[in-house]
Order: sequence, then structure tokens, then C-alpha cells
Amino acid sequence: MTPESRKILGVVVFTFSITFFALGMYFPMLSTHTQIVFKFGYTELNVFQSAKLFFDSNEYFLAIIILLFTFLMPIVEFINLIVRIFSGKTNQFLQYLDKWNMLDVFLVALLLLNFKMQSNVMVMQLKIGTTFIALSVIFRILAAIFITNNNKE
Repeated sequence: MTPESRKILGVVVFTFSITFFALGMYFPMLSTHTQIVFKFGYTELNVFQSAKLFFDSNEYFLAIIILLFTFLMPIVEFINLIVRIFSGKTNQFLQYLDKWNMLDVFLVALLLLNFKMQSNVMVMQLKIGTTFIALSVIFRILAAIFITNNNKE
């Protein structure tokens, strides 16, 4: 594969990653409903609503962790990839951040939210936003591979 085709493929995959990330932020990550005999009290939460839930319950640390690792850190990583695409250079600090894969931190955030809200009468289900975030992570990793390999040649 030529360096030009790698760069084009990297940009296309990167575009998918940003698109999936935006969709993942917009659409709900999970839904909850309360049930004893019948379902009632249905709620859907996206990343920002889950962080707000923690802020409202004075769980500031958890809210900040969710916002930092599922919203701010991915944006920094996207900026890093944009810099790599256009300049071919990598920032050492930003390259270190690449080692923090947002998928595992996102899953930890979901588990925290699940444990915080799960009970015998409350049922949680993952929604399409979770899928979009996971796809965003996968495509971002692939874009980083194509872009990094392109810059090494």
C-alpha cells in the first residue's frame, strides 16, 4: 500500500471515527426502567446526562472521570490525529495519551454507572450510543495505525 493511499484511508477511517463519536455522544448509552410487576419510570441516558446524574447526587469525582475519559480525552486524541495527518509530526505528550484507550475507560464508566443505579427493581439496557462509542474507538485506533504507518515511511 502506498503512503498516499494509507493517508487517504487513514483520513476516511478517521472521519468515520469522529462521526461515530458524535453519534455516541448524542444518542443514549443506556436505558433504565423500574419494574416490580409492570414497567414504569423509563429513562434514557447519554454521556452528559449520566455525568449530570452523578453531579446531582454529589458524586463529583465519578462525574469528572466520565466527562474526562469519555468526552475530553477522545477530543484531545482526535486533535492529535489531525495534527499527525496535516503535519506528519507527533507530540510526545499526546502520543503518551494514545496509550489510554478510551474503550476500556468507557466500559469502566458504564460499569460504575450500572453499579450505582442497578437494584432489584431497576433494569438497565445498553443502547445504540454505546455501540457508536465502541465503533468510534475501533475506527480511531485503525486511523492511528494507518496515519502512524504512513508517517514512518
